Amino acid sequence: MFGWLTKIFIKDRDNTSDPHVRESYGKLTGITGIILNIILCASKIVTGLITGAISVVSDGINNLSDAASSIITLVGFKLSAKKPDKEHPFGHGRMEYFAGLLVSLIILLVAFELFSESLQNIIDGTVPSFASENVRIITICVLGASILVKLWMALFNRYCGKKINSVAMQATAADSATDCISTAVVLVCTVLTAFVGNFPIDAIAGIVVAIFIFYTGIKSVKSILDLLLGKAPDPELVREIADYVVNFDSNIVGVHDLIVHDYGPGRKMITLHAEVPAEGNMVQLHEIIDSIERGLAEHYNCLATIHMDPVVTTSERVNMLKAKCVEIVKSIDPGFSVHDFRVSEGKEHSNVIFDVVLTRDTRLTNAQIEAIIRQKLAEYDKTLCPVVEFDLPFV
Repeated sequence: MFGWLTKIFIKDRDNTSDPHVRESYGKLTGITGIILNIILCASKIVTGLITGAISVVSDGINNLSDAASSIITLVGFKLSAKKPDKEHPFGHGRMEYFAGLLVSLIILLVAFELFSESLQNIIDGTVPSFASENVRIITICVLGASILVKLWMALFNRYCGKKINSVAMQATAADSATDCISTAVVLVCTVLTAFVGNFPIDAIAGIVVAIFIFYTGIKSVKSILDLLLGKAPDPELVREIADYVVNFDSNIVGVHDLIVHDYGPGRKMITLHAEVPAEGNMVQLHEIIDSIERGLAEHYNCLATIHMDPVVTTSERVNMLKAKCVEIVKSIDPGFSVHDFRVSEGKEHSNVIFDVVLTRDTRLTNAQIEAIIRQKLAEYDKTLCPVVEFDLPFV
C-alpha cells in the first residue's frame, strides 16, 4: 500500500537524493499526518470531555501536538529543499534535522504536561465517569480505531523515513508508535474503570504513558543532536570509500585523513588524502585523482576533494624503516596507524618523520607514546630520530 501511495503522489520517487523528491515525501507524510491527527484529536477530546477521562483528553491533546509536529516536518522539508545561496553555500539540508529536533521537543513537552495533569488528578482523587455503558463502549471504539490509525501512520512514516533516510520522519514514526502504546494503555484503563470504582487508575495510566513518551522523546533528541553536532559516519561507508579509492588505480598506494562532512540528507562532502608514488608522473597522477573525485561524486552523490600525497615507494631503506615504525606503533596499540612516512637523511643521524593516528579510547598521552617510539627505535638503530605528529580519526 505504501509503495502504491508514493507511486501516485511522488514523481520520480526512487531518486531520493533529489531535494525536490525528498520534499515531496515530506509533503505526503506531513499532510497525511495533519489530517489524521486532527480527526483523532477532535474525536478523543469530545469523548474525553463527555466522560471526564483525563487520559483520553490528554491523548487527544497529544494528537494535536502530533498535527503541529507534522506541520513542522512539512516546513522543514520545504526549507531543506532550498538551493544553496551566498550565506549557505552547502545548502539548507540541516533544516530537516532541526525539524526533527522540534518534533522531539514537542514530544517532551506533551509528556511533561500529561505527567503534571495526571499527578494532580491523583492528588485530587479525580476519576472518570461514564454516563452510560454505551458511552463507555463508544470511548473504547474511538480508542481502538485510534490505535489502528496510529499504527498505520507509524509504519507509513517508517517506510518513507527509511526510503529517504530521514531522521525527521523516523522521529515522527517513533512518536506514532509510542502513541499506539499510550492509547492502548488508556484503552485498557477505560475498560478497567468499570471494575475498580474510585481508584484513580486513569491518572496512574496517564503517568505511565507520560514516562514512556518522555523516554521516547529523549532518545529522539539524542539521535538528532548527534547529527547536528557531527556524528561519525557509518564504518561500512568509510570502508567502501577507502576501498573504492585504493582499487580505482594501481598508482593509489594508500588512503588516510578521510573525512565525511554531513550538511544534511543528500548533501555530503568527502575529503581525503590519497597516497601516490613520489617517483610517478605527477600530471598523470593528477588526472587519476580527478577521475576518482568524479567517480566518488557520481557513486555517492556527494562533493569530493582529494589531496594527492606523494610517498617514496622504490627505496628499500625507506620501506624497511616504515615497516619497522609501523611494527613499533602497532605494538603500542593495534588500533594505531601510520601515514605520511618519509626519511630525512643526515651525516650523523636521520630523521624518521611520520604521523600516527590514535584511537579515541587510548589512555596514553602523546608524550608517553612518543617516548615509547623513541626508545624502541633507538634499540633498533641509535642514529634514527623520530619526528612524530599525532592525529585523531574523524571516521
